[in-house]
Amino acid sequence: MVSTKRSRVVLQARTTSSRLPGKVLLPVCGLPIVVLAARRAARDGLETIVATSSDASDDALAETLRAHGVRCVRGPLDDVLARYIAATADLEDSDICVRLTSDNVFPDADFVRRLIAAADTGGTGYAGVAGGSDGLPYGLAGEAMRVGLLRQADRITREAHDREHVTPWIIRQTGRNAPAIPRAGEHDLSNLRCTIDTLDDYRNVAAALAGLADPVATPWLALCERLARWAERAQPFVPARIVAGELQAGLVLGGAQFGMIYGIANRAGKPSDEELHAIIDLAERHGVTHLDTAAGYGDSEHRIGSTLAPDSPLAIVTKLPANLLDGRPPAHEAAQRVHVAIDRSLWLLERSRLEAVLLHRFEHYEGSEGAVWQTLLSLKAEGKVSRIGASVYRPEDLMTLLDDPQVGLAQIPFNILDRRWLAPEVQRAIAARPDVVLHGRSALLQGLLAMDDPAAWPVAGRDLAQRCIAALKAATAALGRESVADLCFAYARAQPWLAGIVVGAETAAQMAENIRVFRAPALTVDQAATAVLSMPTGLPDELLNPALWPRR
Repeated sequence: MVSTKRSRVVLQARTTSSRLPGKVLLPVCGLPIVVLAARRAARDGLETIVATSSDASDDALAETLRAHGVRCVRGPLDDVLARYIAATADLEDSDICVRLTSDNVFPDADFVRRLIAAADTGGTGYAGVAGGSDGLPYGLAGEAMRVGLLRQADRITREAHDREHVTPWIIRQTGRNAPAIPRAGEHDLSNLRCTIDTLDDYRNVAAALAGLADPVATPWLALCERLARWAERAQPFVPARIVAGELQAGLVLGGAQFGMIYGIANRAGKPSDEELHAIIDLAERHGVTHLDTAAGYGDSEHRIGSTLAPDSPLAIVTKLPANLLDGRPPAHEAAQRVHVAIDRSLWLLERSRLEAVLLHRFEHYEGSEGAVWQTLLSLKAEGKVSRIGASVYRPEDLMTLLDDPQVGLAQIPFNILDRRWLAPEVQRAIAARPDVVLHGRSALLQGLLAMDDPAAWPVAGRDLAQRCIAALKAATAALGRESVADLCFAYARAQPWLAGIVVGAETAAQMAENIRVFRAPALTVDQAATAVLSMPTGLPDELLNPALWPRR
């Protein structure tokens, strides 16, 4: 039998998916899904091209492919078959086209070669694997066919279904020739999903493949095995959404308690090593995406680095030392201090890069002639840091920060008593920067809002404390929340502009409770507006800002 002269992989891609818009541009293992899928298919030199649409909605996709050196052809949005015809226009009828979808990163060059061999030797010129059968995960799919069959389908069929799904007409003529694909040992993995069609699909795949040393070279069967191991471990997810092109779980694990006795309500102290491992394990299993820490949180960074596995799906957000510019160093010395601090954080956290680094003090943004910020920009350019930003206390500082196009993440204190962040000018500034991730902290004011003893309130007079406590209890009852803590979390989670709420835990039991509360429905926008309007007004900054509380 004469072998085919050429083979080409064509991945279809678009960004207008109804269930998960823009999914092919979401990152897995640090690469956009479509780029990772293309590189895996082309790993051993196979010709690979992405066929997307000429619609304006796919301009960003085409630019992403260009930036990553992936070939691209564009055609009709709804006529996918026409795109395949364009992508194979220079091939002979006897050549082989392999059809893959760009929302699945599991197929690789070996998988593709099996498809090609089956199509080339099977007599009909077509071979396909549908996935979800023969013990393989659903979505582990691909098709190979002679280019001449594609051209016949293009000439003959005008059915919208045939043209959108490319191969139905071909299959009606040839039947299915399924190549031999090995199973993962004796395990039946057909209950798993490796395609990315929904947000939960994405969360599962991203978590299962987190930390891969070489996501392009790892064999498809090894990816299936990782997915199976993750499925055995995973628990019901906390809510999450896509913010600024990345997955953000509503619950951000706070790491201050890991390195010091933190919070006015802290009674357990720092967790033991065993307890810390249990807290982080719960966070990972339930789909928490980010862990917040800082150089100034005692030995938090060291303990996190010693506990996290290399393939942990948790992204780390840390902060530069709060005393970074003590002594008012000149610019060159301030820059050196930043490099030392980042290298120390990377060493302690046992990571080669950080998801985000924040200024612990906003005044460092312009301090030492802007040297701190400029150094962070250079570290971002080097790839050591993905996002940079600051932890701020005042709305005016946040608005200044949001004027900087390089800012990617900011952290603010936000709770049901604090209306400053709801001011129209602040909300306008936030709305103008959808590319910035905002994390809220102090939803319980370090636990204060859940304490009903006025004497425990550090700065408010007894009368004001009693009024706040009464208002919180009344709103809890009126909105049917189970506790004041639940009310406060549900209020913060109701803000569509907050990507995540930083909440710490001293014990695994407390972490499990936080997860349970976050899995309950948040307040609606209307309920949140009603709740905040029922709170006392004119509260002093000395109460709303824990940094101003008297030390005990």
